[in-house]
Amino acid sequence: MSPTKIVLSALTFACITTAVSAMEFQVLGAKATSMGGAGIATSPSSLASYNNPALLANNPEKFSIHIGGGVGLKDTGAGKSMSELSKLDFSGVSALVNGNANNASAGDIATLTQAQGIIKGMNQKGFGVNPTVDLALSYGAFGTGVFLTSDIGGIANIDQSHMDLIFETSTPGTYMDIITSTTKTLAEYQATSLDYAVKNGLTNVDVVGLAVAEIPLAYGYAIKTEYGLVSVGGAAKIMSGKSFYKKVTLDNTNSLSNISQNALSSTTLGLDLGTTFVPKFSDKLTLAAVGKNLNTPSFDRIDGGKYELKPAVRIGSAYKVADWIELALDADLTNNKSLTGYNTRYIGGGVNFDLSALELNAGLMKNTASNDLAGLIYTAGIATGPDWLHLELSAQMASKSGQIDGTSYPMQALVNFAVSSAW
Repeated sequence: MSPTKIVLSALTFACITTAVSAMEFQVLGAKATSMGGAGIATSPSSLASYNNPALLANNPEKFSIHIGGGVGLKDTGAGKSMSELSKLDFSGVSALVNGNANNASAGDIATLTQAQGIIKGMNQKGFGVNPTVDLALSYGAFGTGVFLTSDIGGIANIDQSHMDLIFETSTPGTYMDIITSTTKTLAEYQATSLDYAVKNGLTNVDVVGLAVAEIPLAYGYAIKTEYGLVSVGGAAKIMSGKSFYKKVTLDNTNSLSNISQNALSSTTLGLDLGTTFVPKFSDKLTLAAVGKNLNTPSFDRIDGGKYELKPAVRIGSAYKVADWIELALDADLTNNKSLTGYNTRYIGGGVNFDLSALELNAGLMKNTASNDLAGLIYTAGIATGPDWLHLELSAQMASKSGQIDGTSYPMQALVNFAVSSAW
């Protein structure tokens, strides 16, 4: 197969997999973070083994190293609700009223009524945390390292058939609806009571997590054609995953105390493939495509099931406007899904100003999935220092915000810091 057909085949593969679900596509590195998440056509050389191994084919550095880390936060609807329940002391008031329903005060009833509305609206809303750590190495066209990505979060499961404020009275075995002051049977309590649902786990928060450490062996190879420079690259990787799962009750503040006992480790292999194309008519333009986890690696779950990392496909481009100005744009072709069911399909881009001793980056990105709550995401970063000791800091912040106790916070945010060296 000719090099041109290889590129066309890769892009065709990307197009026909648009309906595939996958974990969120995380591009590593402070530069990509601050340029709207765009990094598969413009990755620093040592990060190419993770972001797009085809970039190793044209690695300008003989040796490079990159050490970085970051953490992203997403509120997918549960953050404000959990904070309000805590402020109301829902668990404390419930415990006080249960066994004393016939003597519940007006204040207790008002508190539980307010909590009832909050809980009902929480169903299938969640939160997420995504820490990342990387130690990337490259030597010419070869790359390796250790890359840690995580998908950790919680999602509320609210049993809508159990929303009545029925509690036990001071007479054991008898129950009362504190709103209507009517006596209820044990069967009615078990069938419709919010208190019963919370205590028996029918209404709960599923806390789930998967941390994956990848050690790739990556290589990129460049081929000159009559149409331009074609580069292909691949990464075979050992993947060690640690998953955990636990149902957390809404009335137990110590529910997460022993979550490590609900963790399970497993190891598998993964495969990434990437390609880039620099057309003959412009050596300033790079087009790229990459597919990650093409063999659908999976990790064991504590319940005996599997977490599958289904293929994720992204295309991107980069253009050198001048020696000191670079533009980049990336777009997901797959619909990706977090462990908590939050869908992502990002498109984003930005600009890099390389002012010798100082680099400034800015960009925008957007989750085009239908359940997006973040809106437009602003990205920015700064880097400084010579090639042998380069310091990078970047951040992302959503335009939409939530509010807790009168204080606003972004629905999605991320910070990333890195140190790199190349010679």
